[in-house]
Amino acid sequence: MSFIVCGKTAAVALCATASIAILTGVVSAQGVGQRKAVGIEEIVVTANAGSLTAVTVSQARDRLERVPGGIGFVEADVFADDFAQSIGDALQFTPGVFADTSAQRETRISIRGSGLNSSFERRGLTVLRDGVPITRASGSTEFQEVDPLSVRYIEVFKGANGLRYGAASLGGAVNLVTPTGRTVESPFSARIEGGSFSTLRANASYGGTFEGGDVYVGVTGLRSNGFREHSDVRSVYGFSNLGLKLSETVETRFYLTALSDNFELAGSLSLEDALENREQAARPVTAGPFFPGGPVTVLDPGPVADDWDRNLDVVRIANRTVAALEAVTLEGGFWYARRNLDHAITRFAGIIVQEEDEVGLYGRVTGDMTVGSLPVDWTIGFEANESTNEAQRFANDSGARGELRTESDQDASNILAYAQAELGLTDSLTAVTGLQWLRAVRDNDAILNDVSGRVVSRQLNPRFGLLYDLNDSAQIFANVNRGFEPATLSDLTAGGALDFTPLDAQQAWTVEIGTRGQADFIAWDVSLYRSWVDNELLDFGAPGSFGFVSFTDNADNTIHQGVEVGIDLFIADKTLSEAGYSLVWRNIYTLNDFRFEDDPTFADNTLAGVPRHVYISELKLDADDGWYVSANLRWIPDGPYVDFANTTQVPGYELVGFTAGVDLTDTLRLFGSVENIFDTDFISNVTTNANQELENGRVFTPGQGRAFFAGITASF
Repeated sequence: MSFIVCGKTAAVALCATASIAILTGVVSAQGVGQRKAVGIEEIVVTANAGSLTAVTVSQARDRLERVPGGIGFVEADVFADDFAQSIGDALQFTPGVFADTSAQRETRISIRGSGLNSSFERRGLTVLRDGVPITRASGSTEFQEVDPLSVRYIEVFKGANGLRYGAASLGGAVNLVTPTGRTVESPFSARIEGGSFSTLRANASYGGTFEGGDVYVGVTGLRSNGFREHSDVRSVYGFSNLGLKLSETVETRFYLTALSDNFELAGSLSLEDALENREQAARPVTAGPFFPGGPVTVLDPGPVADDWDRNLDVVRIANRTVAALEAVTLEGGFWYARRNLDHAITRFAGIIVQEEDEVGLYGRVTGDMTVGSLPVDWTIGFEANESTNEAQRFANDSGARGELRTESDQDASNILAYAQAELGLTDSLTAVTGLQWLRAVRDNDAILNDVSGRVVSRQLNPRFGLLYDLNDSAQIFANVNRGFEPATLSDLTAGGALDFTPLDAQQAWTVEIGTRGQADFIAWDVSLYRSWVDNELLDFGAPGSFGFVSFTDNADNTIHQGVEVGIDLFIADKTLSEAGYSLVWRNIYTLNDFRFEDDPTFADNTLAGVPRHVYISELKLDADDGWYVSANLRWIPDGPYVDFANTTQVPGYELVGFTAGVDLTDTLRLFGSVENIFDTDFISNVTTNANQELENGRVFTPGQGRAFFAGITASF
């Protein structure tokens, strides 16, 4: 059977004339080749018809299916009923993505080994909101800037598949697409949820259309005492956008983000404490015995006494304008961001204070033409951004700012140009070729007790791929590309804790093959890749530094290779569909084979920071009358190595969770989840170093124990 759903803000006339999308499946959180099984054919009509700046989910999917490489696609309803605090939580079910938690509201996301253990400011990924970059000009990304409740769907472009947005880093690009007044299902929505650790989160939003435009506004507040001692979170996040239809062919949209995200840091522990005393905060560092009295406590009283925390305030405005002309489509925009950071950590690192202003603009032209008798779709784009950061580092005197130790003006700028062409060789075979050129400047001008430095990196990066349609529902693809990733300012200065250290840009050649599609009872998305990496940016620990300061250095030659598998099995699909149910068994497997190659110090050792095998599974029963239950498993057979000498490896673990939801009425939904049902002790994150056996660093972050969360949403 089939039914029609009209957006509540759509006028009757618009519903009658809007284009109709007939979907036999709905994309879920796996690769773009996988779908959720549904028991009915759904016809969706919304007020979004004809919007140039807010495409439909089906339009986004069609666009992604033309990429000859590994792609992920995550719709909000996949993680809406879980207590997702970051986009890392939202990407758990995407093949090739490894996400772990280092602190509340702070996750590390590694795609194909990108940023194996970069610190709070993450490298290796280009993150965008609605196609406009939110990755800083300095090269790092503050994942704190993203509220999952303001996300409609997420596009994941692994590796150089991110060329669509100019990205050529090892990890690729992640594009967060937000709701608009045209795409919301209901004008008003409210949500409140809570649970373990005195956690409470509330969200309210409004979205609607008016003559000539639409508007969306959302606000989220979060507070939690956290699983561990000294891990409180207090955050407020606001997001809005305004779309204006200037003519039948021109539309512009303004975006505004404002947030204050504040959380305490519990610090890392020894392996023994992380597994046996996981709720405690880090304790004072002891050393010795150096004197007859035995071991002594050094000048680092730990996170509680020194009030380790990370407080980030951001105001950001952006614009995206699209003009659909007769022969081409023009897109362009700008952004401005103001970031204030107050980050208190160890006595060695002190209190890092930064005030940054960033401006940027971008442009993109797309069109189609014919070369001989062959059709060609093409894209040409550019991006330029610049930031100025007033960076200071104070002594941490029992949580208060002490003596000013270092001060510098940090400037970063990037100029990026790229082009891509899709050539239809036959009805089934498409060739994709592209070029990207990037010039990046990182400048540290010391004012007080610091070493000035400047690094300029530039490179031209080619890409070539083939996409073959086996039939209407299956594809195979292959590509080869060159990657390029300049060091971030955080890498060059260890976040302000160490002197400026010039680093070479990371480079890589990557070969990838894969397939995606769907048959009667199975959907799949599989990629195999191998990257030859030069000058990989790796995070080491500063030996002997109390509290352990991370610093970055270049490796020589490394290899990243792996397998990314996503398989959905639709169990008894026909029988259950006739009864009004669907049962999907979702399987995600990622092989991470990352290692040195003939390194003079580490030989062919495994790179530290990410486990070799990751398996995630979910069994979900959906009912047509508005309820579902699911059970999920995350299995890490063996944890990652902590050090590049491979002396210490984290134990593996299995985590089991449960989620459920039910529609109480047409406008009320109740949902809940249980995380880590069996209260398993495990390590969620490690800080990598050169040789743990020699350095004996406290570098282990314990994972969260058993937790319960529940909430209710109202839409009207």
